[in-house]
Amino acid sequence: MAQAEHDREWKARRDAEAEVTRLRVLLSGQAAKLTAMSGEDRRRELRQQMSKELNDDLSGLEHDLSRLKLERDMTLAEMEELHSANRYTILLSNVIPIYLMFSIQLET
Repeated sequence: MAQAEHDREWKARRDAEAEVTRLRVLLSGQAAKLTAMSGEDRRRELRQQMSKELNDDLSGLEHDLSRLKLERDMTLAEMEELHSANRYTILLSNVIPIYLMFSIQLET
């Protein structure tokens, strides 16, 4: 009878150890899944952060481009104005001597 009791306890202990091993494997699998999910969440957050930074950088570049286009347009307008003024000055410098020459001739 003691042997039968011993065998039952030994079998129960072996079954319990097998159940503990099975539960450890299950827990390990769940921990791996959680780690993978955490990694995916971190990668997703990193992608979102990078996307936001890229959008911010793009907005900054668009602003800089607009400012540079405005500066270019203003510089071109100033150059055209200077060119026109220069042409007018050249025209006057050619006309005034002729006018003075005619004035002097008319006076004499």
